Amino acid sequence: MSKGSDELIQSYSEPELNIHRFMEEFIMTMKRLFCSSLAVICVATSFASCGSKKEKKDDFLGKWECEKIVMGGEEMDNFFGVDAYAIYQIELKEGNKGTVDSAFSTEGKPVDLTWEKQDDGKIKLVNDEAFDGEEAILEKSGSKMIMSVADEDESSEDGKGEEVKMYFVKVDSFKEMPENPFGDLGSDDDDADEDDAVETDDEE
Repeated sequence: MSKGSDELIQSYSEPELNIHRFMEEFIMTMKRLFCSSLAVICVATSFASCGSKKEKKDDFLGKWECEKIVMGGEEMDNFFGVDAYAIYQIELKEGNKGTVDSAFSTEGKPVDLTWEKQDDGKIKLVNDEAFDGEEAILEKSGSKMIMSVADEDESSEDGKGEEVKMYFVKVDSFKEMPENPFGDLGSDDDDADEDDAVETDDEE
């Protein structure tokens, strides 16, 4: 304090001096609280910012299961009798790795794939077998993913038919693949052939 301030304080009465000391302590306490609060706000904002960036970066990672197919403007929950969930089950992992499983796969188990997040935010999937050598593209739509593929059409100029869209939902665990996803296709024909053979034997 300056000399003038000291002289002014000395001129205070005892009650005035106590009030002056109280005000000084109160102001210092408020300054400390303000600085502490400001530090807490800065740290919280920093964590929130990091968490937001992480969520935005990683929200496509995890297990994705086909929920429905849209083809020719018609929504379907199965394809030739195969439930949508068994058409594609895709897991995206860190390090640009992942797996894909399908009832149509000849492997009978999940196979590896690689993925890349493009500048437009879409996910490019690569697996020669699962996607017939083509790059499959996933894009976020709210909480879901949409994979767009073009159906083959040899009669068209570009060899591509109408676009087929598959909608994926995020799941904690995949449903178990059906043991016989195509049912008893062809069994009626086989039975008919056997009946014909029996009748032929009887006639002889």
